[in-house]
Amino acid sequence: MKEVFKFKSSSNRASERALDFFDREGIALHSLLIAHKDEIITESYYSPYDRNSLHRLYSITKSVNALGIGILLKKGQLSLDDKIASFFPEYVTDKTDKRILDARVRDLLMMKSPYTKTCYKGGAKNGNNVSSYQKNWVSSFFTSTPDRDPGMFFSYDTGASVVLAKLIEKLSGTTYMEFFKKELFSPLGIAEDTYILSDPVGNPQGGSGLMMRPIDLLKIIYLVKEGGMGIIDSDYLKEATSPLSDTTLASLSNMRERRSGYGYQIWCVGDGSYAFVGLGGQFALAVPDKDLVFVTTADTQVYDAYSSVILKVLLRLSEEIDPSETTEARDRRIISLINRRPCPLSDMIFSIDNNQIGVTSLSLSFKEDEGEMKIMKDGTEESYPFYFGRNRLIDLKEESSSPALASASYNGDGTLALWVQFIGECQGGLTFELAFKEDRLSMRMRLYGELMFDGYSGVLTGKRV
Repeated sequence: MKEVFKFKSSSNRASERALDFFDREGIALHSLLIAHKDEIITESYYSPYDRNSLHRLYSITKSVNALGIGILLKKGQLSLDDKIASFFPEYVTDKTDKRILDARVRDLLMMKSPYTKTCYKGGAKNGNNVSSYQKNWVSSFFTSTPDRDPGMFFSYDTGASVVLAKLIEKLSGTTYMEFFKKELFSPLGIAEDTYILSDPVGNPQGGSGLMMRPIDLLKIIYLVKEGGMGIIDSDYLKEATSPLSDTTLASLSNMRERRSGYGYQIWCVGDGSYAFVGLGGQFALAVPDKDLVFVTTADTQVYDAYSSVILKVLLRLSEEIDPSETTEARDRRIISLINRRPCPLSDMIFSIDNNQIGVTSLSLSFKEDEGEMKIMKDGTEESYPFYFGRNRLIDLKEESSSPALASASYNGDGTLALWVQFIGECQGGLTFELAFKEDRLSMRMRLYGELMFDGYSGVLTGKRV
Protein backbone atom coordinates (compact mmCIF):
# COMPACT_ATOMS: atom_id res chain seq x y z
CA MET A 1 0.00 0.00 0.00
CA LYS A 2 3.08 2.23 -0.29
CA GLU A 3 1.94 4.12 -3.41
CA VAL A 4 -1.39 5.64 -2.43
CA PHE A 5 -1.59 8.27 -5.18
CA LYS A 6 -0.85 8.81 -8.82
CA PHE A 7 0.85 12.14 -9.51
CA LYS A 8 0.39 14.70 -12.28
CA SER A 9 3.17 17.02 -13.36
CA SER A 10 0.63 19.78 -13.99
CA SER A 11 -1.75 21.59 -11.64
CA ASN A 12 -5.48 22.25 -11.76
CA ARG A 13 -6.86 25.41 -13.31
CA ALA A 14 -9.42 26.17 -10.59
CA SER A 15 -6.99 25.49 -7.75
CA GLU A 16 -4.42 27.87 -9.26
CA ARG A 17 -7.12 30.57 -9.31
CA ALA A 18 -7.80 29.82 -5.64
CA LEU A 19 -4.09 30.15 -4.85
CA ASP A 20 -4.02 33.49 -6.68
CA PHE A 21 -6.93 34.60 -4.47
CA PHE A 22 -5.08 33.62 -1.28
CA ASP A 23 -2.05 35.57 -2.47
CA ARG A 24 -4.08 38.69 -3.29
CA GLU A 25 -5.76 38.54 0.12
CA GLY A 26 -2.40 38.36 1.87
CA ILE A 27 -3.04 34.95 3.45
CA ALA A 28 0.15 33.20 4.53
CA LEU A 29 -0.54 29.86 2.89
CA HIS A 30 2.23 27.25 3.01
CA SER A 31 0.78 24.47 0.86
CA LEU A 32 -2.30 23.28 -1.02
CA LEU A 33 -2.79 19.67 -2.10
CA ILE A 34 -5.85 18.18 -3.77
CA ALA A 35 -6.58 14.59 -4.80
CA HIS A 36 -9.48 13.41 -6.93
CA LYS A 37 -10.06 9.71 -6.37
CA ASP A 38 -6.49 8.34 -6.21
CA GLU A 39 -4.86 11.04 -8.36
CA ILE A 40 -3.20 14.18 -7.06
CA ILE A 41 -4.38 17.06 -9.24
CA THR A 42 -2.76 19.92 -7.29
CA GLU A 43 0.42 19.94 -5.22
CA SER A 44 1.65 23.44 -4.47
CA TYR A 45 4.20 24.55 -1.86
CA TYR A 46 5.20 28.05 -0.86
CA SER A 47 8.96 28.57 -0.65
CA PRO A 48 10.88 27.86 1.55
CA TYR A 49 8.55 24.86 2.06
CA ASP A 50 8.64 21.92 -0.34
CA ARG A 51 7.34 18.35 -0.52
CA ASN A 52 9.89 17.12 2.03
CA SER A 53 9.19 19.80 4.66
CA LEU A 54 7.59 18.73 7.91
CA HIS A 55 4.87 21.09 9.12
CA ARG A 56 3.24 21.58 12.52
CA LEU A 57 -0.34 20.29 12.28
CA TYR A 58 -1.62 21.59 15.62
CA SER A 59 -5.13 20.23 16.37
CA ILE A 60 -5.14 17.93 13.36
CA THR A 61 -3.21 15.77 15.83
CA LYS A 62 -6.53 15.24 17.62
CA SER A 63 -8.07 13.65 14.54
CA VAL A 64 -5.08 11.34 14.13
CA ASN A 65 -5.59 10.28 17.77
CA ALA A 66 -9.14 9.29 16.89
CA LEU A 67 -7.80 7.01 14.17
CA GLY A 68 -5.44 5.45 16.71
CA ILE A 69 -8.39 4.75 19.01
CA GLY A 70 -10.18 3.18 16.03
CA ILE A 71 -7.23 0.86 15.43
CA LEU A 72 -7.21 -0.23 19.09
CA LEU A 73 -10.97 -0.71 18.96
CA LYS A 74 -10.61 -3.01 15.96
CA LYS A 75 -7.99 -4.99 17.87
CA GLY A 76 -10.43 -5.41 20.75
CA GLN A 77 -8.19 -3.58 23.22
CA LEU A 78 -10.86 -1.20 24.49
CA SER A 79 -14.51 -0.20 24.37
CA LEU A 80 -15.63 3.36 23.78
CA ASP A 81 -17.70 3.07 26.95
CA ASP A 82 -14.68 2.20 29.12
CA LYS A 83 -14.09 4.71 31.90
CA ILE A 84 -10.96 6.70 31.05
CA ALA A 85 -9.80 6.79 34.69
CA SER A 86 -9.62 2.98 34.75
CA PHE A 87 -6.56 3.20 32.48
CA PHE A 88 -4.81 5.75 34.71
CA PRO A 89 -4.86 4.33 38.27
CA GLU A 90 -1.65 6.23 39.08
CA TYR A 91 -3.64 9.48 39.10
CA VAL A 92 -6.74 8.24 40.94
CA THR A 93 -7.10 8.74 44.70
CA ASP A 94 -9.98 8.65 47.17
CA LYS A 95 -10.30 12.39 46.52
CA THR A 96 -10.73 12.10 42.75
CA ASP A 97 -13.93 13.80 41.64
CA LYS A 98 -16.70 11.36 40.62
CA ARG A 99 -17.25 13.31 37.41
CA ILE A 100 -13.72 12.38 36.34
CA LEU A 101 -14.29 8.74 37.31
CA ASP A 102 -17.48 8.65 35.21
CA ALA A 103 -15.93 10.05 32.01
CA ARG A 104 -15.82 7.51 29.18
CA VAL A 105 -13.44 7.22 26.25
CA ARG A 106 -16.39 8.17 24.04
CA ASP A 107 -16.94 11.39 26.00
CA LEU A 108 -13.37 12.52 25.41
CA LEU A 109 -13.55 11.68 21.71
CA MET A 110 -16.72 13.77 21.36
CA MET A 111 -15.32 16.73 23.33
CA LYS A 112 -17.83 16.11 26.09
CA SER A 113 -15.29 15.78 28.89
CA PRO A 114 -16.07 17.08 32.41
CA TYR A 115 -14.15 20.27 31.65
CA THR A 116 -15.07 23.48 29.88
CA LYS A 117 -11.43 24.52 29.53
CA THR A 118 -8.11 22.78 29.04
CA CYS A 119 -6.72 21.98 32.49
CA TYR A 120 -3.00 22.16 31.84
CA LYS A 121 -3.35 25.73 30.56
CA GLY A 122 -4.81 26.87 33.86
CA GLY A 123 -2.97 29.83 35.35
CA ALA A 124 -0.82 30.25 32.27
CA LYS A 125 0.98 33.57 31.96
CA ASN A 126 1.59 35.50 28.75
CA GLY A 127 -1.50 34.14 27.01
CA ASN A 128 -0.50 31.11 24.97
CA ASN A 129 3.13 30.84 26.04
CA VAL A 130 3.54 27.07 26.41
CA SER A 131 6.44 27.43 28.86
CA SER A 132 3.95 28.64 31.48
CA TYR A 133 1.61 25.63 31.23
CA GLN A 134 1.51 22.91 33.88
CA LYS A 135 4.33 20.41 33.45
CA ASN A 136 2.37 17.14 33.28
CA TRP A 137 -0.43 17.66 30.78
CA VAL A 138 -1.94 14.22 31.41
CA SER A 139 -2.11 14.30 35.20
CA SER A 140 -3.78 17.72 35.15
CA PHE A 141 -6.89 16.09 33.64
CA PHE A 142 -7.29 13.79 36.64
CA THR A 143 -6.26 16.20 39.41
CA SER A 144 -8.17 19.34 38.42
CA THR A 145 -11.70 20.19 39.50
CA PRO A 146 -14.34 19.54 36.81
CA ASP A 147 -17.17 21.99 36.20
CA ARG A 148 -19.82 19.63 34.78
CA ASP A 149 -20.82 16.01 34.32
CA PRO A 150 -19.18 14.21 31.39
CA GLY A 151 -21.13 13.41 28.24
CA MET A 152 -23.39 16.45 28.53
CA PHE A 153 -22.46 18.99 25.86
CA PHE A 154 -19.62 19.96 23.54
CA SER A 155 -16.76 22.07 24.86
CA TYR A 156 -13.35 22.10 23.21
CA ASP A 157 -10.86 20.54 25.66
CA THR A 158 -7.37 19.88 24.30
CA GLY A 159 -6.51 18.13 27.57
CA ALA A 160 -8.94 15.35 26.64
CA SER A 161 -6.98 14.76 23.44
CA VAL A 162 -3.70 14.63 25.35
CA VAL A 163 -5.18 11.91 27.58
CA LEU A 164 -6.35 9.93 24.53
CA ALA A 165 -2.83 10.09 23.07
CA LYS A 166 -1.41 8.75 26.32
CA LEU A 167 -4.06 6.03 26.33
CA ILE A 168 -2.78 4.89 22.94
CA GLU A 169 0.68 4.51 24.46
CA LYS A 170 -0.64 2.61 27.48
CA LEU A 171 -2.72 0.12 25.51
CA SER A 172 -0.16 -0.44 22.76
CA GLY A 173 2.74 -0.84 25.20
CA THR A 174 4.93 1.35 23.02
CA THR A 175 5.46 5.02 22.20
CA TYR A 176 2.93 7.10 20.32
CA MET A 177 5.13 7.32 17.24
CA GLU A 178 6.14 3.64 17.25
CA PHE A 179 2.46 2.67 17.41
CA PHE A 180 1.44 4.91 14.53
CA LYS A 181 4.43 4.05 12.38
CA LYS A 182 3.61 0.35 12.67
CA GLU A 183 -0.17 0.50 12.45
CA LEU A 184 -0.87 3.45 10.12
CA PHE A 185 2.11 5.38 8.83
CA SER A 186 4.16 2.50 7.41
CA PRO A 187 1.22 0.92 5.54
CA LEU A 188 0.53 4.30 3.94
CA GLY A 189 4.16 5.02 3.10
CA ILE A 190 4.35 8.01 5.44
CA ALA A 191 7.82 9.47 5.98
CA GLU A 192 9.95 7.96 8.75
CA ASP A 193 10.97 11.35 10.14
CA THR A 194 7.39 12.22 11.12
CA TYR A 195 7.33 12.96 14.85
CA ILE A 196 5.32 14.44 17.71
CA LEU A 197 6.34 17.02 20.31
CA SER A 198 6.21 16.13 24.01
CA ASP A 199 5.12 17.95 27.14
CA PRO A 200 7.83 18.74 29.75
CA VAL A 201 7.57 15.25 31.32
CA GLY A 202 7.60 13.30 28.06
CA ASN A 203 3.90 12.78 27.30
CA PRO A 204 3.01 13.18 23.61
CA GLN A 205 1.36 16.50 22.80
CA GLY A 206 -1.68 14.65 21.55
CA GLY A 207 -3.73 17.79 21.08
CA SER A 208 -1.36 19.77 18.90
CA GLY A 209 2.14 18.35 18.47
CA LEU A 210 2.28 16.31 15.25
CA MET A 211 4.97 17.26 12.69
CA MET A 212 4.20 15.79 9.27
CA ARG A 213 4.53 16.38 5.55
CA PRO A 214 1.34 17.66 3.86
CA ILE A 215 1.53 14.86 1.29
CA ASP A 216 1.38 12.33 4.15
CA LEU A 217 -1.59 14.07 5.74
CA LEU A 218 -3.33 13.81 2.37
CA LYS A 219 -2.86 10.03 2.53
CA ILE A 220 -4.51 9.92 5.96
CA ILE A 221 -7.61 11.90 5.03
CA TYR A 222 -7.84 9.80 1.86
CA LEU A 223 -7.83 6.64 4.02
CA VAL A 224 -10.74 8.01 6.04
CA LYS A 225 -12.71 8.88 2.89
CA GLU A 226 -12.05 5.35 1.59
CA GLY A 227 -13.53 3.78 4.73
CA GLY A 228 -10.32 2.82 6.51
CA MET A 229 -8.72 0.65 3.80
CA GLY A 230 -8.82 -2.36 6.12
CA ILE A 231 -6.75 -0.60 8.81
CA ILE A 232 -9.73 0.91 10.66
CA ASP A 233 -13.32 -0.37 10.61
CA SER A 234 -15.54 1.62 8.30
CA ASP A 235 -18.40 1.63 10.85
CA TYR A 236 -16.16 3.40 13.36
CA LEU A 237 -15.13 5.98 10.75
CA LYS A 238 -18.76 6.55 9.82
CA GLU A 239 -19.45 7.41 13.45
CA ALA A 240 -16.26 9.44 13.78
CA THR A 241 -17.25 11.70 10.87
CA SER A 242 -20.90 12.12 11.93
CA PRO A 243 -22.30 15.06 13.98
CA LEU A 244 -22.38 13.33 17.38
CA SER A 245 -21.88 16.58 19.32
CA ASP A 246 -23.86 19.71 18.55
CA THR A 247 -21.65 22.76 17.98
CA THR A 248 -24.30 25.33 17.10
CA LEU A 249 -23.57 27.61 20.06
CA ALA A 250 -20.05 26.41 20.89
CA SER A 251 -18.79 27.64 17.52
CA LEU A 252 -21.05 30.67 17.15
CA SER A 253 -18.07 33.02 17.26
CA ASN A 254 -16.09 30.78 14.91
CA MET A 255 -16.45 29.88 11.25
CA ARG A 256 -19.98 28.95 10.15
CA GLU A 257 -18.76 25.68 8.67
CA ARG A 258 -17.81 24.43 12.14
CA ARG A 259 -21.39 24.69 13.44
CA SER A 260 -22.41 21.49 11.63
CA GLY A 261 -21.31 19.22 14.47
CA TYR A 262 -18.39 17.22 15.78
CA GLY A 263 -17.70 13.49 15.63
CA TYR A 264 -14.75 11.75 17.21
CA GLN A 265 -12.14 14.54 17.19
CA ILE A 266 -13.27 15.42 13.65
CA TRP A 267 -15.32 18.45 12.53
CA CYS A 268 -18.39 18.06 10.35
CA VAL A 269 -18.63 20.87 7.81
CA GLY A 270 -21.98 20.18 6.13
CA ASP A 271 -23.41 18.02 3.33
CA GLY A 272 -21.51 14.91 4.45
CA SER A 273 -18.11 16.59 4.32
CA TYR A 274 -15.75 16.60 7.29
CA ALA A 275 -12.38 18.03 8.23
CA PHE A 276 -9.39 17.68 10.47
CA VAL A 277 -8.76 21.26 11.67
CA GLY A 278 -5.62 22.76 13.18
CA LEU A 279 -4.69 26.20 14.50
CA GLY A 280 -3.46 28.65 11.90
CA GLY A 281 -5.10 27.25 8.76
CA GLN A 282 -4.20 23.55 8.90
CA PHE A 283 -6.94 21.57 7.15
CA ALA A 284 -7.49 18.07 5.85
CA LEU A 285 -10.90 18.12 4.19
CA ALA A 286 -12.85 15.24 2.66
CA VAL A 287 -15.77 15.82 0.29
CA PRO A 288 -16.96 12.26 -0.33
CA ASP A 289 -19.75 13.22 -2.77
CA LYS A 290 -17.13 14.68 -5.12
CA ASP A 291 -14.47 12.04 -4.37
CA LEU A 292 -12.12 14.87 -3.36
CA VAL A 293 -9.69 15.38 -0.49
CA PHE A 294 -7.83 18.61 0.29
CA VAL A 295 -4.91 19.57 2.53
CA THR A 296 -3.68 23.04 3.41
CA THR A 297 -0.93 24.20 5.71
CA ALA A 298 -0.66 27.86 6.61
CA ASP A 299 -0.14 30.32 9.43
CA THR A 300 -3.09 32.64 9.92
CA GLN A 301 -2.46 33.34 13.60
CA VAL A 302 -1.72 37.00 12.95
CA TYR A 303 -5.36 37.26 11.79
CA ASP A 304 -7.27 34.08 12.60
CA ALA A 305 -10.32 35.02 10.50
CA TYR A 306 -8.21 33.98 7.49
CA SER A 307 -8.51 30.38 8.69
CA SER A 308 -12.23 30.56 8.03
CA VAL A 309 -11.55 32.02 4.59
CA ILE A 310 -9.33 29.06 3.70
CA LEU A 311 -12.04 26.52 4.55
CA LYS A 312 -14.72 28.50 2.72
CA VAL A 313 -12.55 28.60 -0.41
CA LEU A 314 -11.87 24.85 -0.23
CA LEU A 315 -15.57 24.03 0.08
CA ARG A 316 -16.41 26.34 -2.82
CA LEU A 317 -13.58 24.84 -4.82
CA SER A 318 -15.01 21.36 -4.28
CA GLU A 319 -18.13 22.53 -6.15
CA GLU A 320 -16.32 24.33 -8.95
CA ILE A 321 -13.29 22.19 -9.69
CA ASP A 322 -13.04 20.13 -12.86
CA PRO A 323 -10.29 17.55 -12.24
CA SER A 324 -9.59 17.26 -15.96
CA GLU A 325 -8.73 20.96 -16.41
CA THR A 326 -4.99 21.27 -16.09
CA THR A 327 -2.62 24.21 -16.17
CA GLU A 328 0.99 24.98 -15.36
CA ALA A 329 1.79 25.34 -11.66
CA ARG A 330 3.27 28.68 -10.55
CA ASP A 331 6.21 29.10 -8.21
CA ARG A 332 4.96 30.68 -5.00
CA ARG A 333 6.57 32.25 -1.95
CA ILE A 334 5.10 32.89 1.49
CA ILE A 335 3.68 36.40 1.62
CA SER A 336 5.67 39.24 3.10
CA LEU A 337 5.09 42.88 3.92
CA ILE A 338 4.85 45.01 0.81
CA ASN A 339 7.25 47.94 0.68
CA ARG A 340 5.99 50.76 -1.54
CA ARG A 341 8.47 53.49 -0.58
CA PRO A 342 12.23 53.84 -0.33
CA CYS A 343 13.39 53.99 3.27
CA PRO A 344 15.09 57.33 4.08
CA LEU A 345 16.05 56.32 7.63
CA SER A 346 19.68 56.30 8.69
CA ASP A 347 21.44 54.08 11.20
CA MET A 348 20.45 54.94 14.78
CA ILE A 349 20.69 53.74 18.37
CA PHE A 350 18.11 54.25 21.13
CA SER A 351 18.28 53.97 24.88
CA ILE A 352 15.00 52.37 25.98
CA ASP A 353 13.03 53.71 28.93
CA ASN A 354 12.46 51.46 31.95
CA ASN A 355 10.09 48.59 31.12
CA GLN A 356 8.97 45.18 32.37
CA ILE A 357 10.17 43.34 29.27
CA GLY A 358 13.86 43.80 30.07
CA VAL A 359 14.82 45.76 26.94
CA THR A 360 17.54 48.36 27.52
CA SER A 361 18.61 49.43 24.02
CA LEU A 362 17.68 49.13 20.36
CA SER A 363 19.67 49.82 17.20
CA LEU A 364 18.71 50.02 13.52
CA SER A 365 20.99 49.78 10.49
CA PHE A 366 20.12 49.99 6.79
CA LYS A 367 21.78 49.06 3.50
CA GLU A 368 19.97 49.37 0.17
CA ASP A 369 16.95 47.00 0.33
CA GLU A 370 17.78 45.41 3.66
CA GLY A 371 18.24 46.28 7.30
CA GLU A 372 18.75 44.91 10.78
CA MET A 373 17.22 45.59 14.16
CA LYS A 374 19.19 44.63 17.27
CA ILE A 375 17.60 44.56 20.69
CA MET A 376 19.41 44.23 24.02
CA LYS A 377 17.08 42.23 26.25
CA ASP A 378 17.97 40.89 29.69
CA GLY A 379 21.63 41.43 28.91
CA THR A 380 21.52 39.46 25.65
CA GLU A 381 21.52 40.90 22.15
CA GLU A 382 18.82 39.62 19.80
CA SER A 383 19.15 40.31 16.09
CA TYR A 384 16.39 40.61 13.47
CA PRO A 385 17.82 41.13 9.97
CA PHE A 386 15.20 41.78 7.28
CA TYR A 387 14.58 42.62 3.65
CA PHE A 388 12.25 45.39 2.53
CA GLY A 389 9.26 44.01 0.65
CA ARG A 390 10.33 40.35 0.67
CA ASN A 391 11.11 37.64 3.17
CA ARG A 392 14.54 36.97 4.58
CA LEU A 393 15.21 33.57 6.17
CA ILE A 394 16.71 34.10 9.64
CA ASP A 395 17.55 32.13 12.77
CA LEU A 396 16.10 32.99 16.16
CA LYS A 397 17.38 32.52 19.69
CA GLU A 398 14.24 30.52 20.50
CA GLU A 399 15.01 27.24 18.71
CA SER A 400 11.40 25.99 18.76
CA SER A 401 10.31 28.99 16.65
CA SER A 402 13.37 29.02 14.40
CA PRO A 403 13.84 29.47 11.50
CA ALA A 404 11.75 32.51 10.68
CA LEU A 405 10.98 34.86 7.81
CA ALA A 406 11.47 38.59 8.29
CA SER A 407 10.20 41.38 6.04
CA ALA A 408 9.80 45.13 6.50
CA SER A 409 8.07 48.12 4.97
CA TYR A 410 8.55 51.86 5.25
CA ASN A 411 5.12 53.43 5.46
CA GLY A 412 3.61 56.69 4.30
CA ASP A 413 3.28 58.06 7.84
CA GLY A 414 6.99 57.57 8.48
CA THR A 415 6.62 54.39 10.54
CA LEU A 416 8.73 51.30 10.03
CA ALA A 417 6.94 47.92 10.16
CA LEU A 418 8.68 44.58 10.69
CA TRP A 419 6.98 41.16 10.50
CA VAL A 420 8.72 38.01 11.72
CA GLN A 421 6.95 34.75 10.76
CA PHE A 422 8.01 31.67 12.74
CA ILE A 423 8.19 28.53 10.58
CA GLY A 424 9.72 26.11 13.07
CA GLU A 425 7.94 23.74 15.47
CA CYS A 426 6.13 26.60 17.19
CA GLN A 427 4.57 28.71 14.47
CA GLY A 428 3.12 32.14 14.91
CA GLY A 429 4.80 35.48 14.61
CA LEU A 430 6.02 38.74 15.96
CA THR A 431 5.29 42.24 14.67
CA PHE A 432 7.09 45.49 15.41
CA GLU A 433 5.83 48.95 14.51
CA LEU A 434 8.35 51.74 15.06
CA ALA A 435 7.39 55.43 15.09
CA PHE A 436 9.89 58.30 15.25
CA LYS A 437 9.44 61.89 16.44
CA GLU A 438 12.51 64.08 16.74
CA ASP A 439 14.83 62.05 19.00
CA ARG A 440 12.09 59.84 20.44
CA LEU A 441 11.07 56.29 19.55
CA SER A 442 7.84 54.42 20.24
CA MET A 443 7.70 50.74 19.30
CA ARG A 444 4.51 48.70 19.43
CA MET A 445 4.97 44.92 19.55
CA ARG A 446 2.64 41.94 19.34
CA LEU A 447 3.31 38.22 19.66
CA TYR A 448 1.01 35.69 17.95
CA GLY A 449 0.57 31.96 18.43
CA GLU A 450 0.66 29.09 20.87
CA LEU A 451 4.42 28.95 21.26
CA MET A 452 7.55 28.71 23.37
CA PHE A 453 8.86 32.07 22.15
CA ASP A 454 9.51 34.26 25.19
CA GLY A 455 9.30 37.53 23.40
CA TYR A 456 7.58 40.84 23.28
CA SER A 457 4.13 42.32 23.77
CA GLY A 458 3.23 45.91 24.43
CA VAL A 459 4.85 49.30 23.77
CA LEU A 460 8.41 50.47 24.41
CA THR A 461 9.66 54.06 24.29
CA GLY A 462 13.17 55.43 24.12
CA LYS A 463 15.52 58.27 23.24
CA ARG A 464 18.11 58.42 20.48
CA VAL A 465 21.73 58.47 21.62
